[in-house]
Amino acid sequence: MHPSLERLLKVSGLNQEELAKRIDESPQTVSNWKRRGVSKSGAIKASAEFGVSVSWILDGDESGENVEVSKVQGWDSNTPLDDDEVEIPFYKDFLVSCGSGSTPEIIGEATRKLRLSKATLNKYGVYEGNAYALTAFGNSMSPIINNGATVYVDTGRTQIVDGKIYAINHGGLFKFKFLYRMPKGGVRIVSANAEEYPEEILTAEDIMDQEFCVVAYAFNVQNSLP
Repeated sequence: MHPSLERLLKVSGLNQEELAKRIDESPQTVSNWKRRGVSKSGAIKASAEFGVSVSWILDGDESGENVEVSKVQGWDSNTPLDDDEVEIPFYKDFLVSCGSGSTPEIIGEATRKLRLSKATLNKYGVYEGNAYALTAFGNSMSPIINNGATVYVDTGRTQIVDGKIYAINHGGLFKFKFLYRMPKGGVRIVSANAEEYPEEILTAEDIMDQEFCVVAYAFNVQNSLP
């Protein structure tokens, strides 16, 4: 096994399949790293997820700074953006409106702005104007999304792709969940912490009655470091 993958598995405490899911890579990609080593894009995502430097993952260099993590931070008008950065509004406290027949809307004042690389937006196919950073509450999606995590979402993508994580409004409550399509317009709602939060299945009628709607696709997570 390549040393870079060994380091990543050790620091994450995960197996290959779990690691792939955690950093949104395919299992085959992670398997390829056994021979080729961790890719730079994979190292950048793992750096942000596990709080270690890219250079340490790739080369075992402990002196390397964790640049990708430090770039996701508050900024003001006196701090110029790099050419490869965009400004994303960050909401710590907010409401979500899902009125019948209307487009879901995030309501509130942005606490500040966070920096995100254009490469990340391009990787996930996110239009800059649809990107928001939201705060996650609770532990229903732990350990993928921990309480207090900053989650980057794409409000332009609300069509369900099975097994992806979405921001939803369910009866006035905002949540992040795995979603799966069900026959006749239903939806299956699944938590990562399934022991404490059993899955739910809503019919098309339930969706209307319980005021359920998909708000956005969650494409990147920044969990707080211990």
